[in-house]
Amino acid sequence: MRNFIIDKLIYDYYFNKTGGFYPFFKYCPDYLKEYYLKKRAYNVLGYEYNFKEPKTLNEKIRWLVYNEKLDLKTKLTDKILCKSYVALRLGQNHSADLYGIYDNFKEIDFSVMPRQFALKANHGWRMNILVKNKSKLLTNYTSIEKLTKRWLRTNLYDFSLEPQYKGIKRKLFAEYLRPWKNDSFRREIQVYCFNGNPVLIELPLGIYNRIYYSQFYDTNWKLQKYYTKPYYVNQENPAPQELETLLEYSKILSADFNFVRIDFAIFDNNIHVVEMTFTPCSAIIPFAEQSFDIELGEMLNIK
Repeated sequence: MRNFIIDKLIYDYYFNKTGGFYPFFKYCPDYLKEYYLKKRAYNVLGYEYNFKEPKTLNEKIRWLVYNEKLDLKTKLTDKILCKSYVALRLGQNHSADLYGIYDNFKEIDFSVMPRQFALKANHGWRMNILVKNKSKLLTNYTSIEKLTKRWLRTNLYDFSLEPQYKGIKRKLFAEYLRPWKNDSFRREIQVYCFNGNPVLIELPLGIYNRIYYSQFYDTNWKLQKYYTKPYYVNQENPAPQELETLLEYSKILSADFNFVRIDFAIFDNNIHVVEMTFTPCSAIIPFAEQSFDIELGEMLNIK
């Protein structure tokens, strides 16, 4: 009992400092991880996860990642291996061309790289550099090498106990850099698929005070009431011309799962699958109203 009380005092202090985010779970003892995972959910969502009777969308997403095809989810969370899955299901040319795979930054032969490319890690989020001029990258060689070393040392499982990240063999890779234009709609479209069917489309709009905000549409591109913090944007954006194709691809790619969000990039009449996401926002999607979380949870069948 005494050790538990002491541990709680210590880890409550660090939890309050980190909000339960990295590197908290890296050092948290195993027997307290579920307690703090639920506490973190409460801080963001206003309720603790109920894993015995999950009802909200966030609860069900978190429950599914523990109880459904973890090996396949680990494979598809790996941004390199996911390309093969996409090619198998949709055919070639539906993801960015791969230029090389590396164990570390020093392995990259920049003499054979094109002037522009994307440098990424295969095992997490916000681990990418969009290189528009490789000569400028080389002038910052040392600092970028340090950055990529930090990427490769980081296991995303330690961020939020998402088990699909735990078994990924961490690599760097370089791929084709997609061109972007100032289109009337955003560069990326994210399709939420429930029980093998596209149900909801998220349109990322930007960042406000370091918080991402979005609009949500149904599959007929009708603006929905759901929105994430900080605020609602009541402004219609035109549907992409490729909407029907996006929905078709989503249905094919989501067939094996109860839940997955598929992220697409559209450019120059091309459609690329950017990634397949099984725990958006680490299963703490910050809906502005808890009723949104409940309503969407009712639409997802996990039985």
